[in-house]
Amino acid sequence: MTPSLRMNIFSGQAVTPWVSAGGGYGRFWESSNLVWGGTNPGPGGTNTGVVQFGAGLDVWPWRNWGGRIEARDFYSGAPDLNVDTGRSRQHNYYVGIGVVRRF
Repeated sequence: MTPSLRMNIFSGQAVTPWVSAGGGYGRFWESSNLVWGGTNPGPGGTNTGVVQFGAGLDVWPWRNWGGRIEARDFYSGAPDLNVDTGRSRQHNYYVGIGVVRRF
């Protein structure tokens, strides 16, 4: 959960690029079972802080309906995987496309 501030560029136009940034809380749930069978000796969950950066493009071919393409990077702590990766933080990328509606 990362509440964010978003800045629209050319707000109200047919094509609206935007950027966002924010921060919040993240939780990883680790499985109680290992991939090859057996019980996971590690914890069942990891709490972490998250910072989010994103950018996108809204296209409005109709008055209240449009399309969106976006990319976000959620920079968070690493889950407890019972493996030493040498890192305490990781990037979690999200790319999406969808339909948006103005209210």
